[in-house]
Amino acid sequence: MNCLLLDLGNTRCKLALSKGGDLTAIVSMRYADQAGLQAYLREHVGTGLPALASQVVAEDAGLAVLSEVERTTGRPVRRIRSTDPVPGVRNGYRRPDQLGVDRLLGMVAARAKGKGPFCVVDVGTAVTIDLVDSGGNHLGGLILPGERLARDCLLAETSIPHDSGIEAGARLGRDTATAVSLGARYAAAATIERVVSSHRDLTGEDIRIIVGGGGSDAVLPLLSPGVTRIRELVLHGLAVLAASEGL
Repeated sequence: MNCLLLDLGNTRCKLALSKGGDLTAIVSMRYADQAGLQAYLREHVGTGLPALASQVVAEDAGLAVLSEVERTTGRPVRRIRSTDPVPGVRNGYRRPDQLGVDRLLGMVAARAKGKGPFCVVDVGTAVTIDLVDSGGNHLGGLILPGERLARDCLLAETSIPHDSGIEAGARLGRDTATAVSLGARYAAAATIERVVSSHRDLTGEDIRIIVGGGGSDAVLPLLSPGVTRIRELVLHGLAVLAASEGL
């Protein structure tokens, strides 16, 4: 059975179809692109198709997308909550409702890729880092500003010039804009490496690192070899959940 999956992220909406856990027809669009959404639904979605959604964007921003999907399918979209039971992972927050559902689904996607403890990183508007032990218990995590947020915050509080050009492929900045952006990337990469090495020193366990998100291209080259990439962590997590329910 097919299922429509929706990742309503902070800045963009992503949609895909899932059958047996496999993703097809993946698309990313801005929330204002109502025409693009309608075209996608006309081509790929029919009446009665079940839909699962992860939403971290503000309620009003995602409302138009959910309403259009429900109008097309004729049935309500099921929004996954961070308090919902999910395959293979247990929410480790003291208040489970405070954990972002996108982070929970990223852990579900990573857990489905192999056994043993892992660290899953989603590089987007924010950078989230979460550790999960071999039993699927979420141990906790960190949240950092993503590259754009870090740059905007720094520029807002200093007299650094607001240049936008970044030298492609640079490892050190030879202009201010590149230095600022690389600073944010190295900060994320160093934090990831430190979290993993600290846990490895404490437990003696090897830890898989799984990285995804729209900003992962910039951070991956700065990490140690052997990192696994899952481009659409949230959509893959939703697909694992859908498959576990026979959708």
